[in-house]
Amino acid sequence: MKIQQIFTDAGLRSTKARIAVLNVLTNANSALSHSEILEQMSSQKEFDRVTIYRVLDWLTEHHLIHKISGENRAWKFQLSQSSYSQIEPDSDKKQFLANLHQHAHLHCTSCGKVTCIHELKPQFPKQVLAQYHVESIDINIKGLCSDCNHP
Repeated sequence: MKIQQIFTDAGLRSTKARIAVLNVLTNANSALSHSEILEQMSSQKEFDRVTIYRVLDWLTEHHLIHKISGENRAWKFQLSQSSYSQIEPDSDKKQFLANLHQHAHLHCTSCGKVTCIHELKPQFPKQVLAQYHVESIDINIKGLCSDCNHP
């Protein structure tokens, strides 16, 4: 999907910085930290680290990307698998997209690669959900990825 189409489907305003950050995340093989994104954008001198932080916060707030708890409490960011084009008219867009990011993540303890596992979703007893509104879930499974797990 083209980057501009993501903003169009969401009814959101794109900027040069938002497009650049989303482009980096779209082309990434796994979740990236702020510093990894900044490093990939180093040739684009007009974007400083504060601008990138603000863009990441904005993209997360609008559910175009999601953040994953990484090593040493550093966040990693990844393009959301869902899109605004999947949402039925008259539904709560933000709640729909927030619910889609309730899955597990595999963290490689060697190379740091993070992979979303959409098939593994938590199940809560109804009495828990009646007492608490779940906004996000962060399940992290740590181990070695197939590239690092060589005997």
